[in-house]
Amino acid sequence: MSTTTRSEAVRQYLENYDRETLVGAGLIVPAVLLIVLALVYPFLSALFISFTDYAAGEIVGLSHYEWLFGTDTFWSALKRSLLWTVGNLALQGIAGIGIALLLHRHFFGRDAVRTVMLIPFVIPSAVTAVMWRWLLNTTYGPLNQWLVQLGLLAQPVNPLADPSLALLTVTLINTWRWAPLVALVVFAVLQTIPNEEYEAARIEGAGMLNEFYHVTYPHLQSSMTVLGLLGFLLTFNIFDIIWLLTNGGPVGRTTTLPVFIYEIAFNTQRIGRGTAISVVLFLLLVVFVALYFQQEEFKEGGEFA
Repeated sequence: MSTTTRSEAVRQYLENYDRETLVGAGLIVPAVLLIVLALVYPFLSALFISFTDYAAGEIVGLSHYEWLFGTDTFWSALKRSLLWTVGNLALQGIAGIGIALLLHRHFFGRDAVRTVMLIPFVIPSAVTAVMWRWLLNTTYGPLNQWLVQLGLLAQPVNPLADPSLALLTVTLINTWRWAPLVALVVFAVLQTIPNEEYEAARIEGAGMLNEFYHVTYPHLQSSMTVLGLLGFLLTFNIFDIIWLLTNGGPVGRTTTLPVFIYEIAFNTQRIGRGTAISVVLFLLLVVFVALYFQQEEFKEGGEFA
């Protein structure tokens, strides 16, 4: 085909497409390239490294994955990650909705309370960890001193160092940090609910619980669905606050998958094994997102369509 004929064919091809379609495609291309550079390429690189002994530069095939699925430590870390994530989502949802319902009522200083309650959310993770380790310290921590003086404790206790309480304590601290954000989102949704719906419910004789279930909750459901998705992904991947508070201890009781990856990849210098864990973690989250998007809210014709 000659150059003239090829140019004519290209021109004819472009004329067959609507100009808006071509503009839309041109706008999508940079986003696709960004995704490829920021997500696809790093994942493929990590996948390749997971098949190698990174230090020796040798291909080891599936040996890292065989080790991974054959060690109890991985399954224990996965279980703790699920407990950590579900616990955070449940506690943050309950606390966030409760705080938002209180703020939805008019009282003196409500605006000031709304501002102050966001302080835990904006405090850096390192500062949060140092503050709570100081508060819970058995030697000089003020929280222990107050509880002992009030007679609520016989002797000082540091729950971060107690294997039976460490995971729950870290979960409560993370809930204290993130619940204000959930409350802010829920509070914004509550402002959009017409008062007429509450008045109609009261006329029908609905109590507080029925009022919440039949009026408030249906309006919150879509927002909580989105928050649940984002919260699961973010919480499952949290590393900093756990590491800063407990270093994954005591005796591994707060070692979630992100902490496990750090320990294997950097503490033991097994980069290939650590990368294999990260690949499995990524695939687990992809499966979760795929299943999550099967909900009606995300399907075509759903509320978000």
